Amino acid sequence: MNIDNQADLLPIVIEGQTFKPNEDGMWNLNEIAKALNVREPGQWRNAVQAALIKDANLHVSHGNGTLATEEGAIAYAMWVSTDFYLMVIRAFISMRNSAVRELRQKDALLDANMPKATTLDLKARGAGLTWTEACRVAGIQHPALALKYLHACKRFVRAVDSFGTPDGPVRPPKKAFDLGHFVPVSSDFGNREGWRVKPGGLDWLVCNTETINTGVADGNRRKAQAKKAAQASRVDRWGRVTKEAI
Repeated sequence: MNIDNQADLLPIVIEGQTFKPNEDGMWNLNEIAKALNVREPGQWRNAVQAALIKDANLHVSHGNGTLATEEGAIAYAMWVSTDFYLMVIRAFISMRNSAVRELRQKDALLDANMPKATTLDLKARGAGLTWTEACRVAGIQHPALALKYLHACKRFVRAVDSFGTPDGPVRPPKKAFDLGHFVPVSSDFGNREGWRVKPGGLDWLVCNTETINTGVADGNRRKAQAKKAAQASRVDRWGRVTKEAI
C-alpha cells in the first residue's frame, strides 16, 4: 500500500492495548498476537486473509513475521478479538446511520427550497427579478449599498434627463440592456429602479458577489473611520465639545 504521510495513520487499540505502525506504515501481526496472547497470524486462513494477500495488504515474511497494512491489521484484529469485531461493526453502523440522517436532512432542505428556486427562475426568465430579489439570490448582503458601490466604481450609471444631466435612479449601462441581461420596466407598482434583472444579469451578479460585498464593506469601514475622525476633531483634550461644534 502506498502511504503518502505516515502521520495520517492512527494507532489501533485492541482490548485496551495500543499498536502503532512501523516506519513503512505496516503493523507486525506477530507482535500483536504475542502481546494479546491470541492466535498467531500463521493460523489465519480464510477467504478474508486470502483476499488481503492478493491485494498486497498482508505480507508473510519468514524473517519479519506477518506484516499488514492498516486494512489488514484491522481485519486480523477482528479475527482474534470478539470485542474489537463488535466495536468495528457498531462504529460502522453509527457512521452509516449518521451519514443517512445527514443526507435526508440535506434532501429535506433541498425539497423545501426547490419551489422558491423554481419560482425565482421562472420569474427571471419571464418579467425579470427586482434588484432586491436578484441580490438575495446572488448572496449580495446590502442591495441598496451595492447599487451605490456599482455606481461609484462606474459599473452602473445614472439615467440622464433631456439636457444630459444625470437625474435618475442608478441603472446598468446601455450595453447590458442591449445584451438582454436587464430589461426596462415601469417604475410603478413598487419597482422603483425602473428595470429588472434577467438570467444573464443574475449570472453576472453571482460572479461578482464577493467583489460587491467586499466593496460595500470597505465603504462602510471608511465612513465609520471618517465619522470617528470628525467627532474627534470636535473634542478638546479634556473631552469637551469645542465651541466650533456647538
